[in-house]
Amino acid sequence: MLLSKRKLINTLFLLSFPFYGIGMYLGIKASASFGTLFAVAPFILILLVHGLDLVYRRQVRNMVTGAYWVGLLFLLTLVWSFWKAQSEGFPSLQTGNTFAFTIMFLVPFHAAIVVHIRNRDQPDFDFSLLLLKSLSILVFVNILGYAAGLQNVVHRIEGRINLPFLLGIYDAAHLLAIINLMLLFYMKDFARKPYRFMLLFGFYMVNMAIMISVNSRLSFMTFLLLTGLFFFKSIGKARLVFPISLFVMPLLVNFALFIYWVLTLPFMTAIVSRVDKADVTTFNNRTTVWDVGWAWLENDRSGLLLGHGYQGQYKLDGWDHIAEVFNTRNATNVHMHSTFMQTLIGQGIVGYGLFLVVMWQLVRYFRSSYLEGRQEAPLFAMVVYLLFILQIDIVCYGNDFGNALTFCLFAMVVMDPKYISRKPRALDGTIME
Repeated sequence: MLLSKRKLINTLFLLSFPFYGIGMYLGIKASASFGTLFAVAPFILILLVHGLDLVYRRQVRNMVTGAYWVGLLFLLTLVWSFWKAQSEGFPSLQTGNTFAFTIMFLVPFHAAIVVHIRNRDQPDFDFSLLLLKSLSILVFVNILGYAAGLQNVVHRIEGRINLPFLLGIYDAAHLLAIINLMLLFYMKDFARKPYRFMLLFGFYMVNMAIMISVNSRLSFMTFLLLTGLFFFKSIGKARLVFPISLFVMPLLVNFALFIYWVLTLPFMTAIVSRVDKADVTTFNNRTTVWDVGWAWLENDRSGLLLGHGYQGQYKLDGWDHIAEVFNTRNATNVHMHSTFMQTLIGQGIVGYGLFLVVMWQLVRYFRSSYLEGRQEAPLFAMVVYLLFILQIDIVCYGNDFGNALTFCLFAMVVMDPKYISRKPRALDGTIME
């Protein structure tokens, strides 16, 4: 009976990210509350199955370390930022959908912890592969939806592939980049397993084709850079990868002209379109919203400790100009195009400080797995990509899939090693001494 519950929980986790993607679509097409709860339904079911089993057993044990509380406190600051905005009458937040967002932010982390608890003594458990399969199913579901004529309802651009079951068109590029970076670890042993290699390579190339069609320049350049570092096994030696990532935004802004030059090289122009100089050097108007955030940090700093709440940037000086830049009547829904900026403005230095601790522990834990050649090594590629892209995109914030993904990863970090009885395994599945 215990084994069947474990399999059920693992299956629910396998379905979690496909549900998450479809929920984002339903949240716009139907109801924000319904879509949000649908998105995390497998996570909720994992907690229900585990909770009912604990009631039956009448036995509860704490299997997490103190790092768990850092993650929980960060998520609570995120929840607080939404309730603050709702209490102040933010247009798109009502009691119902704010409550649904609260559930959405809290359950993936705890459900992923349950997955690790249930598999702590299972020698065949491979969290990296389980997560890769879940994300891959999300890609296939998106391809099927697109083939059926569905379009992204949040953000779509004519002439490009607009995968429907994601929160925005550029989320597809991030999802595909993460999967392809992980596939680099699995595309091996062509001589012994040629069919497996060709299947993975075919999937890799399909992802590349979609990524190019999405045409997200920043994500594609980040993907190419990290591909080189992982392919030549240089990333593990880069001890400064975490502090360097914190300066991605100012480095991009200061090297904007150099990036434009790179994008105009024959090799890049054959792959990436939209190389208009003004567009590239402002990173598709990202610098406009970043300037408002930097001005707040330099000159104002009101609400710096705890933040202004969800979408709190609309309260900052200079935000009125954003409506004109983005050609919208309502600038309150324009986000900061940066998880770093969005978190700092919405949750203050308390929330952002906690988020940095979470990311630092992720880097430290999975870098160790990578250097030791363990099964979890591909997850280091995922962590590094998220670490760099969160500075210049919103994918790791709030209800975007990157936030849930980050805390599913963090669930592995917070597990107390003394309760993990399965032996560590190498990438090829052999037991490590």
